Amino acid sequence: MFEIIVKSEDLLGECPIWCPRTHRLFWTNIMGNELLAYEPRTGTSQRWPMPERLGSFALTARQEVLLLGLESRLSFFDMTTGALTEIGVSPGNPDTRINDGRCDRAGNFVFGTMHEGEPQERVGAFYRLNAQTLTIESLALPGVAIPNCICFSPDGTTMYYCDSLQPHIFCCDYPSLEHQRIFSNVVGDGAPDGACVDADGFVWNAEWGGGRVVRYNPDGRVDRVMSAPAKQTTCPVIGGPSGDMLFCTSARVDLSTPIDADGALLAICVPGLRGIPESCFVGQPAS
Repeated sequence: MFEIIVKSEDLLGECPIWCPRTHRLFWTNIMGNELLAYEPRTGTSQRWPMPERLGSFALTARQEVLLLGLESRLSFFDMTTGALTEIGVSPGNPDTRINDGRCDRAGNFVFGTMHEGEPQERVGAFYRLNAQTLTIESLALPGVAIPNCICFSPDGTTMYYCDSLQPHIFCCDYPSLEHQRIFSNVVGDGAPDGACVDADGFVWNAEWGGGRVVRYNPDGRVDRVMSAPAKQTTCPVIGGPSGDMLFCTSARVDLSTPIDADGALLAICVPGLRGIPESCFVGQPAS
């Protein structure tokens, strides 16, 4: 069973990333306009206020700098000085904001935009920030309402993704985007949310409303189900000092009677678990 590591009370905790250089776990509280960090060896936490909602982010070649997917723009963020350097505005429909994102194995940032309206419609899309040119290109994938689950196979030749309003995890060949197909069907009350891939090619997916993290074989079959004390689990990641910790963010938004685990950072030790070092965005700010 997952345990509470940080009782952060996040309205919408998301996008956990383990940094092997600083031995810290970073994540975002999207609705709280915050970037957070936790250091397991000392048990200390840190918070940085953001100018707007932070949907996702990535490590970069410089350990003190992150690439941010803010709701309206992509920016570099220097954690030491607090300086923001804008790269470009969020593309696509004006009723969308940047949501889930992750670097591919080549160091480009792949992200999605989600619809902010009610009812939510599939007017969001997937994009890629090219690390060499710092330009944004649209990816030829179907429109989405809530893009999530963006992650890549260990060799980088398969991309996983989802629309959280659909009970499916999809995948395609990458970077060609060919052979778009259903990877796995999500069974139960939960909706697919964030995901990560381990060194053996298994996909770990958190289920919003399902209170669990499910591990899928590379062929899409359910391999393992891990219950969580939080109802709205949002995204898992593998890390920790020994590399065998499975962390998971959660949310308490829209819960009438949240408990301590809702909105907390959760973790569990999984013997034999092997993660993949998080791919860094290899682009650099203009000098």
